[in-house]
Amino acid sequence: MVAIGICWNGMSKPYVVDGNAKVTAQYFVDNFRSPMVKKDIPRLYPKNPQDVMVHFDSAKSHVAILTKNWMEANHPNYIPHYHWMANSPDLAPVDYAINRILKTILGERKATTIAGLRKVLQGVCADFDLGIIRRPLSSWGSCVQKMLDKKGDHVELD
Repeated sequence: MVAIGICWNGMSKPYVVDGNAKVTAQYFVDNFRSPMVKKDIPRLYPKNPQDVMVHFDSAKSHVAILTKNWMEANHPNYIPHYHWMANSPDLAPVDYAINRILKTILGERKATTIAGLRKVLQGVCADFDLGIIRRPLSSWGSCVQKMLDKKGDHVELD
């Protein structure tokens, strides 16, 4: 498993699960969430890291009480899972645009070890075009409006 925070100002450092580690809520907080909140957000938003709104997907370790409690104590500006939008992957810019492109780029490179994967990810994240990130983020409001117009039903984007 790989975790990368994606935002208007760029990407976090890529985080890779060590070997066969089980990603519990504690592992997630210690190895992904904490460094993203304490290192990556301040690097990407040096003037106002506390104002950055954080959103997760619905993985068990992301919605666990331990994760929620950690976020409330360390970065209370996050969207809790009960406020997330409808289950429409086409509504999430990270899913419908950025991840697809990132996976294509990564698929062209062959990493055979965890260390090799980390190296490839670091290079890709460091050189990733901000335009690729910003275009879908800019259009997100109109996508959400389509979902609202359909009263929360699934939305397919063009």
